[in-house]
Amino acid sequence: MNRENGNSQVNWDDYETVLAVARSERIPAAAATLNVTVSTLFRRLERIETALAGPIFTRVNGVYSPNEIGGEIVRAAERIEQEVAQVERNLLGYDQQLSGKVTIAASEVLATLFLAKHVQTIAAAHPKLRMQVKSGNHVVSLANGDADLAIRPLRPVDEQLYGRKLTDIRWAIYGGSQTNDPNEGQAVGFAGDALSEKTMALQLKRLQTDNMQLFSNSLILTASMTANSAARCVIPLLLGEQWPGLTRLSDPFEHEFGELWIVCHKDLRRNARVRVVFDHLIAAAKSDRKLFQGE
Repeated sequence: MNRENGNSQVNWDDYETVLAVARSERIPAAAATLNVTVSTLFRRLERIETALAGPIFTRVNGVYSPNEIGGEIVRAAERIEQEVAQVERNLLGYDQQLSGKVTIAASEVLATLFLAKHVQTIAAAHPKLRMQVKSGNHVVSLANGDADLAIRPLRPVDEQLYGRKLTDIRWAIYGGSQTNDPNEGQAVGFAGDALSEKTMALQLKRLQTDNMQLFSNSLILTASMTANSAARCVIPLLLGEQWPGLTRLSDPFEHEFGELWIVCHKDLRRNARVRVVFDHLIAAAKSDRKLFQGE
């Protein structure tokens, strides 16, 4: 866009470019997101700023931050992204073919110890489906199409999401091979994400210690650090009952537990391939009830 005569010279791809740079903050990371070379991205950015007759980013030590004009472009790009995602969801909602890709997002514990075995069964029953599991402890955006389904340890509050409760998640104290006392030994703490404060409070209460030295930002890593040692940890039964080298040192806690939910965007709830995976995982959670809740 030439700010003097109002003629636009910025195309749709340019919005994607600006948005990638703004989100990544650094050119190499943005280039990787866009699947282009760094030199290509530099040329694109130079052309956009030439068209706009001025810079759209401030650059400090290699970090790119949108200025006022760049911020307007980023906000417009986000609106475009959301509108495109909405159209795609609407089209998918009419798709009744049991073929194509379904992406499921879950934490590393749920992906590794729950989804890993059940997606195999779904794939065997529906050979034309392609399923991708995204494992990570960050919350992916269903609105932007980052995943079709998500399994989350929280009741959904977004009105755009449709969800069903899968099960309760109960926790207990587990120890390594060198301990059999739930009240003695080093304690391994979990810290580093949105649930860490709640989890830490539970650990301090149940492990009866205020002097933790060992921490991790991963429940799986917490289990691994505890196994084959004299340490103790508080983790979900789903993890503790399946992780080698751990012994449960307490009954499942009666009052401290969370809820596990499966959610999708409301526009996709009637899509055939999303629905078949959705329903199968509801049944799978029921079959794994003992792993989630104990006896």
